[in-house]
Amino acid sequence: MRKGRTKPRLRRPRQRRALETVDVIVRATTQILSRDGVEGLTTNRVAEKAGVSIGSVYQYFPDKDALIDEVRRRYEVAFRERMLGLVATIGALPMPEAIARSVRTLIALHAEDPGLHNAVSAAGVGDTERRMFHQLVASWLDARPEKIRRPERALAATMALDVAEAVIHGVALRAPERLADDDLAVELTDLLVRYLLE
Repeated sequence: MRKGRTKPRLRRPRQRRALETVDVIVRATTQILSRDGVEGLTTNRVAEKAGVSIGSVYQYFPDKDALIDEVRRRYEVAFRERMLGLVATIGALPMPEAIARSVRTLIALHAEDPGLHNAVSAAGVGDTERRMFHQLVASWLDARPEKIRRPERALAATMALDVAEAVIHGVALRAPERLADDDLAVELTDLLVRYLLE
């Protein structure tokens, strides 16, 4: 977008048929991003994959960036729900078990659709959600000062989550089939338990 121009407003569908059309378009965008990444996405390919006219795509999404933004928005909502669900379930668990469950949840999120995760990450997904999750984990560590060996618990939360994300994201990018290997979860859990607790 050229400097000085404002981002075009999206037309929000209200009728059921329009909502269904938008969902079909977003699903097609998601499939293309998953398989071919941001570089492989064009509005023409989306229209063809969705089985709609290019005019229908432009009726709701003025450009490729708007399509990516909607996929990112939906991905972030799903990510936030999963992270909040995780935080709710690990509160009463012993620390090593809570860490193991967190690692397995993060691996599962990446394993569901590694191509899509990589594409939306490349497009800058989840900064707000990651900050929120970091704050939740820091609060969780703060509530257990006697168990955590790191004095700077906010920094420890950031380090642990960044290491977990980097390892898992690296595997998703270079060898996504390894996400199904339980040894990955075991080794990463061991690393984090040693860092935080021992």
